[in-house]
Amino acid sequence: MLTFINIYFFTIFVYMYIEFEKLSFCNILSYGAQGAEIKFQPGLNTIRAPNGSGKSTMLDALTFVLFGKPYRDIKLDELINETNKKGLEVTIDFRIGKDKYSITRGLKPTVLTIMKNGKEMDLLSTKKLTQDEIDKLLGINLRLFKNIVAVACTNNKPFLSLPIGDKRALMENIFNIDKLGAMLKDVKKQKTASNAEYSIKNTELSGINQQINDNNNYISQMEEYISTFNETRNANIEKLNEQIKQYQTRINKAGKNITLAENKITELTESIKGKSVQDEIEQINIEIGKTMSTIEKNGTTLEKLKKTKLCPICKSPLDEGHAKKHLEELQQELDDMEKNKYPVLQQKYAELVQIQKEYNESVGFIREIREKLNAEKNIKSQAENDLSKVEHSLETEQNKTCPANLDKYKLKLEELQVRFDAIKCDCEQLIEDMKLQNELIDILGDSGIKTYFYRKLIALLNKNVNEFLVKFEMNNIHIEFDEQMKECITKNMKGRSYNSFSGGEKTRIDMSILLSFFNISRLISNWSSNLVCIDELLDQNIDKPGIDQFVCTLYNIIAEGKKNLGIYIISHMLGEMKVPVTSSVIIRKVHDFSTLEVKYG
Repeated sequence: MLTFINIYFFTIFVYMYIEFEKLSFCNILSYGAQGAEIKFQPGLNTIRAPNGSGKSTMLDALTFVLFGKPYRDIKLDELINETNKKGLEVTIDFRIGKDKYSITRGLKPTVLTIMKNGKEMDLLSTKKLTQDEIDKLLGINLRLFKNIVAVACTNNKPFLSLPIGDKRALMENIFNIDKLGAMLKDVKKQKTASNAEYSIKNTELSGINQQINDNNNYISQMEEYISTFNETRNANIEKLNEQIKQYQTRINKAGKNITLAENKITELTESIKGKSVQDEIEQINIEIGKTMSTIEKNGTTLEKLKKTKLCPICKSPLDEGHAKKHLEELQQELDDMEKNKYPVLQQKYAELVQIQKEYNESVGFIREIREKLNAEKNIKSQAENDLSKVEHSLETEQNKTCPANLDKYKLKLEELQVRFDAIKCDCEQLIEDMKLQNELIDILGDSGIKTYFYRKLIALLNKNVNEFLVKFEMNNIHIEFDEQMKECITKNMKGRSYNSFSGGEKTRIDMSILLSFFNISRLISNWSSNLVCIDELLDQNIDKPGIDQFVCTLYNIIAEGKKNLGIYIISHMLGEMKVPVTSSVIIRKVHDFSTLEVKYG
């Protein structure tokens, strides 16, 4: 029970606070197109005007924009200004936490927009669903709104004049206890559904259990045959795997030899790259030929000149003048070629021949390595072909399946077992649920948790009511409610009935109870705001001292901790206030149109 109570409190007492900022409206009731605007102020505020000037219109505008209905018992179309007969539009700005909202609602034409942090929110399609969505956003419905935020004599009958059932209903509504009744209905529906579901699932469980037994018998008969088939296949697979290992070893060895050969070929190729001197040898041969030809030619010329005494060019004696010089130069050239140029060319030729020989030897070595490389490649290629055939045989062997395949039966068995376990779990859970539902039905009944809450809340209500009676200087009157919301009223320790009191006394008693509801609801309810509107409660059978006490009590509520709370008193009975007022809203009606003026301080 305690666990459920904790869950209940956690569910319905999650705190939500709304800070109303501004209300603007036009073409509503007596207000025309020029409209009006109220910026809600913390502290004690008044709305003053003669009767019929439109001072209660703020409540109609507030409930219309939030809930789509007028506050008073009038038709929706009657909200529209009678002169303009169109263009009704109301906008409310408020905050929930860090988010800023603005709701605009109108008639003729119909308008409904909700803005969150400057962006329009998506709404559901139908008006009912849209209003439900707004109620969820606000965290409160119209009935609670009228009992917590907007209180009027035309809406709130004296609590003590209500029947017992209505008293309990109002208490349950204000303090969220009425949700227990809704929870009880839900639990009873769930209990009926759980019983039916348990019967269906239990029958289904028996059928699945029979199917499981049939599948187990078939699987057991076929497993022995499958075992023999698998043993033969496994032996073949083992043999083929051994052959694969042998071919892989041969391939790996050939691969290593191929790598070594290719690396060596690359190394030798790089080492002899650009070292062929065959062209130079041929060029040296040409030079040697030319040199030998010149030597032979010069030698022949000198031999011929030794046999003649005249220069063949100038016909002068060879041992005289320039002829002698020509002869010496020719001899000098011949000596230079024979002793210098020709030996050098011969030496160079021998060196180049040696270099070319080493180059040719390296080329031959590379050729031998290539032959061995090709042989290894052939070995590897053959081994790879043989390996591919064996692997294909292995794949064929591995893919062999027994004709008596039990996979689908095992899969079906698994599915059946999963369904069996799930349904069994569901049945067990349903049994637990039904036990819990029976306990909850007892708990949520009138003799269960409601009694627990009433004991707690009635004690708190009694304490608050009598404290407010003292504040209204009615120390000799004491009110005690029991758990059935029957009141026991005493005056000077003697029992009295509510109707035996004077009109002024009854008004003070009613205000004490009303303020107690207001005070307790803000303490324990899951919803609160910065705004309270009290409409014409001071205009009902109460004298000037009573009005002053009531106003002072409201002022003390703010002073005692509700610093951001703004209370608006709507009345035409207010005179000079004994407490400071944050603002006064003055309403004047001229030529059937109301105007609004706000004075601060």
